[in-house]
Amino acid sequence: MTIGEISWQRAGSYGSETGYYYGFKLYMGAAAGSELTNTFAENYVHGTRTLVYSTAAQQMTALPDRWMTVLLDTPYYYSGTEDLIIELEWVGGSNMFYTYMWDTGTNRGLMNKSDVGSPTGILLATMSELMFGPASVLEQRTFGSIKAVWAD
Repeated sequence: MTIGEISWQRAGSYGSETGYYYGFKLYMGAAAGSELTNTFAENYVHGTRTLVYSTAAQQMTALPDRWMTVLLDTPYYYSGTEDLIIELEWVGGSNMFYTYMWDTGTNRGLMNKSDVGSPTGILLATMSELMFGPASVLEQRTFGSIKAVWAD
């Protein structure tokens, strides 16, 4: 599957409807193991960490229990056989966009709120619920627009 978008589900009415994150980057890659270590770089299979989305200012917004989707700049091919790492990085922001979390039972979350340049973080057994969408080969148009183009 080629992943073209990632979505997070807002956790009810917790936090803000909109969160702002500056210097926002999203990386994906193959995990070196089924459980994370506290050192970010050790968790990736060497050479697989890929920048798939970057923006100076990311707005995360959704009504309670709705999904917020990011369309990737660079779709990521995922074979479905290895564990996948989703890494978010930002250097500041305002408000908090809370997402539903689930307890994975093992260390599958790694967080570092204080220093984006630090090589280590705090291990967690929880992570955000995510939804992945395929990369579309069609241009972003409505079916009505496509039908009108074909009718000519």
